[in-house]
Amino acid sequence: MFRKSSLALLSDNPAGAVLEGAEHLSPVQLKEARRFAVQFIYQLEITQQLFFHERSYEVFCEQCTVPFEERRFVRSLLTHVLSSLQKIDSLIEAHSKNWKLTRIGRVDLAILRICSLELIERKELAVEMILADAAEIGKQYGSAQSSSFVHGVLDGVAKTARQKATL
Repeated sequence: MFRKSSLALLSDNPAGAVLEGAEHLSPVQLKEARRFAVQFIYQLEITQQLFFHERSYEVFCEQCTVPFEERRFVRSLLTHVLSSLQKIDSLIEAHSKNWKLTRIGRVDLAILRICSLELIERKELAVEMILADAAEIGKQYGSAQSSSFVHGVLDGVAKTARQKATL
């Protein structure tokens, strides 16, 4: 079972305070920003360089034509996921029944990492919206089973992250 102490570093901030740049984005822009963040995390995972490098991010933004107004939020998602990677991965592994992180597809893992952070830090967002966006990204970039797998794991993450009694 996932313990409160594992979430402590992530959840001590007021809802959304740690993630910058989301306040002026529409739901469509937020979904697009999540998609870009997933793509960047996937790239880092494939190259086995799980750290944030500003120049790599700038090149990514140019190549993928990340809209300027979304870049601050995407950067914030990325830097916070990468700085809390062990805690987020522990949470994901705790809720991916009988699946070690090494067995989870890299696309699915990227989606799980980005959306888990949002479930923990952005309590003002509806869980259903984050889960729906994650499932849609899974359908677009993952395998045939990605959508339901990601949804199931994130549902467990949401219950842990949003349950006030355990936080």
